[in-house]
Order: sequence, then C-alpha cells, then structure tokens
Amino acid sequence: MNHVLTRWLMLPLLLLAQACSAFPSMAAWDGPDKGTPALWHVEGPDGEAWLFGGIHALPANIKWITPRMKKAMDASDRLVLEVVGLEDSAEITRVFQSMANSEGQPPLAERLPPDLRAAGEKLREKGRVNPAKFETLESWAAAITLAGAATANLDMVREAGVERVLAKRYRSRDKAVIGLETPARQFTYFDELPEDDQRAMLISVIADAENAPAAYREMVTGWLAGDTARLAEAANRGLLQRPQIREQILVRRNRDWAGQITDMLKLGARPFVAVGAAHLAGDDSVQALLEAQGYTVTRLQ
Repeated sequence: MNHVLTRWLMLPLLLLAQACSAFPSMAAWDGPDKGTPALWHVEGPDGEAWLFGGIHALPANIKWITPRMKKAMDASDRLVLEVVGLEDSAEITRVFQSMANSEGQPPLAERLPPDLRAAGEKLREKGRVNPAKFETLESWAAAITLAGAATANLDMVREAGVERVLAKRYRSRDKAVIGLETPARQFTYFDELPEDDQRAMLISVIADAENAPAAYREMVTGWLAGDTARLAEAANRGLLQRPQIREQILVRRNRDWAGQITDMLKLGARPFVAVGAAHLAGDDSVQALLEAQGYTVTRLQ
C-alpha cells in the first residue's frame, strides 16, 4: 500500500487522534513555508458558498491564507467546519472513552497478522498504552489510540490546523462558526464499521507508523501546492478500496454535507465550508455532488 496515499485517506482518523492525543510536537518542519491550497466557489439560484480543503494539524508558522481566501471569507457570513469544539480535548476524550470500550476484546497481537505483531507492540509501548487496555478497547478505537502515538513528535501543531485558525478569524469578526458533525458522530462512523474493516484500519496505522514523518511531509507539501490530482488518486486507493469503509467514511458523509450546504443556501446563507481535503477530491467529492444538483462550481485557486 502506498504510505503517502494512506495518510491522505486517514485524515478523519488523524483529526480524532490528534484531538485525543496528549503528545507534544517536537520535530522541526523543513518543508515549504507558504502555499495556495485549493479553494472553490459554488454558485446557484439560491446563492453562493465557498469550499476549502484543509488539514487538521499543521506545522507552525506556515502561510496559507491567501488574498483570494480573505476575499471569500469576507464575502461569507459564516464558517462551516466538519466539527466544532476540537479545542476541548477533555470533552472529546470523554466522548471517545464512552464509545471506545466494550468488554471481551482480544489482545492487540491477536488482531494483527504475525508479521505486524512486533511493530504493534513497539507502537503500543511508544504510546504508553497498558496492554490491559486492549481487553476493552474496540479495534477502531485502538487504531485511533495508536495513530496518536504514530503521529507523536511530528511537525504538526493542532493550534495551527485549518479549523482552529479559521474559527479564530471568524469569531474575531463576530461571524458564526458551526459544525457539520459532532465529535460523537465522527466516532460513530468508525464504531459502526464491521470488525474486519476496523481491523484493516488498525493494521494500516501500524504498518504505516514508521513512514508517518515522510508521509506527513508529502501530504502538507501537496496540500500547499493545491495538488488535487494527488487527493483524487488517494480517494480511490488503499483502505478506501474497501466498499464499507469508502461508503461510511467518505461517500456517506459527503452526501450529508452536500445536503446541509444546499439547505443553508436555500435559507439565504453564504457559508465558507472548510473540511478535510480528501472530501473535496474525486468523483464522490462534495463539489461533484453539488454540481450534480445543478450548482456551478469554479476553482478559484
């Protein structure tokens, strides 16, 4: 499996892992210090909106808010994120703990193929997770827990992530900041996956752990370059080739979000919508769904 592509498609998992993780970021960022991530304008008989694909945790001090973005944000009347409240790590952890555990779960090693058991144990030790924890931790939750360890000490800062930066900007201008989903709803998407798909996620996190620094650098560099072709390729590779995961984690959510955006437009809103970049790529992207409903979508940068 291509590790860079896997890291793209696991954006929702990384969002939750970073929200739940207490690990500091320590590595220095040596990639580009500025860029022009992709931005789209949506127009129809009901009004207009903007779509922006973001990354949930970014290196500090990189510049990605462009003059076109500022103009779009000024013209909008609200910011719409995947989820609000990510800054409240204690509450997200509480919700996670309430959903993540059920009795009678097998040890971590028993959920992994033999060739990954040593790597799984190494990552568990890095994350300082007690082995007994896996007696109740469901496989999707184990994947999130270990993803936090896999991304520990990378050059990513939650406070520099797209959601927090944009939310701060909008609130300082007394504009509404709303979410398309709640943290509990995001956890539910994983919790509802069949066990074999949950284990596929767990295996993917462990298999990719040592490649996380290079993959993250590639991801941020491509995002800053507005490389939507890479995103579109990622939307059709790796774990998203599994039909249940693709439907649950990507397509189902995109349909729901497109519906929420059209409802806002019909009510006269002018939303600036910032979601994970993988949701704005490929045939099932949010903008493709809006175009299918008759809206005109134009890329601005």
